[in-house]
Amino acid sequence: MVNNKLLSLTFGLAFMVACGRDTTPADVRPVGVGSDPDEIGPSPTPLGGVVGYDNVELSGGGLALAHMGLGSFEEVGPAFASFAPPYRAIIGFSYLFDQKLPAASTMSNTTPVPPEVEGTCYTVYSPEGPIGSFNTVDVGDRMEFVSADGQKKFRMGRVPYDIPPDAQSLFVYYSSIEPWAPASRAHKVPGTDPSDPRAMVEESYVSPNFPFGEEMSFRFPGGVTRRDQPISSIPRPSTSSATPAAITLPEDIAPLIQWSGPRYNSSGDVIAEGDHSQCIEFYGDGRATAPGTPEDCASTSPVYPTDKGSWDSFEGQIYTAPWEADQGKIHLEWVPGNNGEQVTFAVRFMEPPSAEDPNYMNAEHNGRPATVCEESEQDFVADTSMFESPAMQGDPFARTVEVSCLFEDDGAEDIDVSMFTDALEYAQTHAIGGAIFYFGRGVEVQVEVPDAKDAYDQKHEISPIGVSSRVVKVGRFHWDSTMIGGAE
Repeated sequence: MVNNKLLSLTFGLAFMVACGRDTTPADVRPVGVGSDPDEIGPSPTPLGGVVGYDNVELSGGGLALAHMGLGSFEEVGPAFASFAPPYRAIIGFSYLFDQKLPAASTMSNTTPVPPEVEGTCYTVYSPEGPIGSFNTVDVGDRMEFVSADGQKKFRMGRVPYDIPPDAQSLFVYYSSIEPWAPASRAHKVPGTDPSDPRAMVEESYVSPNFPFGEEMSFRFPGGVTRRDQPISSIPRPSTSSATPAAITLPEDIAPLIQWSGPRYNSSGDVIAEGDHSQCIEFYGDGRATAPGTPEDCASTSPVYPTDKGSWDSFEGQIYTAPWEADQGKIHLEWVPGNNGEQVTFAVRFMEPPSAEDPNYMNAEHNGRPATVCEESEQDFVADTSMFESPAMQGDPFARTVEVSCLFEDDGAEDIDVSMFTDALEYAQTHAIGGAIFYFGRGVEVQVEVPDAKDAYDQKHEISPIGVSSRVVKVGRFHWDSTMIGGAE
């Protein structure tokens, strides 16, 4: 993705196909000369960068942090030592550029870009990022979201934090991942008299990092770069902008999913037939009675096994896709929001992982891991053992086909197989290893920032930038290509 001094990303938003119910006219564009006017995708908006601040829950089995663009391929579950259910994380990611790009929003790390019209979907093949060569922008060592009282906050650090002396291929971005902290946590620390344990005082060491429905200010301190660094910078703090930058976070969502037909485990075995009603959450068997409404999912939590033997082995649920359900559909319900938020649903179809992919290779020397001193004598060998994990049913980094939908926030939607006609036709002739879905609500705003300057002190107006926040549930659909006549 990086080509020497400049960040170069390939924009592949082609062959988009809309689906869904009839809607009123809106600001959309036909994709490609001679396309059917109904085949529409989101209109590109020139932005000087993107900032994402998302609450993401891995709501089932067969999922890894790699599905969020991170570097871990281990299946998230009870054996994941540093994580406990609900498997929720706050993920922040940002690129700022020294010019406005027409498709900057395609760099979303969490979910595909939704359509602009409620009740529509579109299909995109091999989506990537925006086209062009451009410099990234340094705005200081951090970006922050902070509540009005200063008690709730989330910080994204600059990568790299320390600018290297040899900066010929330098580019910068901002990133962070934290466990979801719904409330503050405190501990005791020495007080005015460090020698007196009775004088210890309470100090907060964890702040709430995603207060649903609250306004959070967005800010950065500003940064200055040298002329020998191939990046631009904003040398003024964000607070110097005439318009304060802020975003109201989306409300939480606790969706219910219903379908008739088979229910599968992570091994692909049918474990039940008939009518099913499940909360979209990691553990599908933690409720004494099946939930009947989304309020049931929001008001109570599943009961997890407590004995060690069960805790180490219970697995996350796998969901039945519309193309395998009776009547070719599944049904979603949720509690409608009050803040005019977007409700989005997307499915990502992924090609199988490849042993030729550098992401899955280890450096070895004479059959063992290579040391730093053996760099010139090392071989790169694919670790194909990881392909056996349910989380590797489809390469997490291979966004082969994506279907993205925008729903009206009315609390209910049928997900019909007809929404995936083009994607499934593609899967009949191309190898697909798995499919995952993203369902949630979110908000997007455009904010003004101070002008950037390049290494030669030339001013670049990059406002507005896009700031988005989403609450997302991620799940895995059972996938069997033979059931759709697909390629092996």
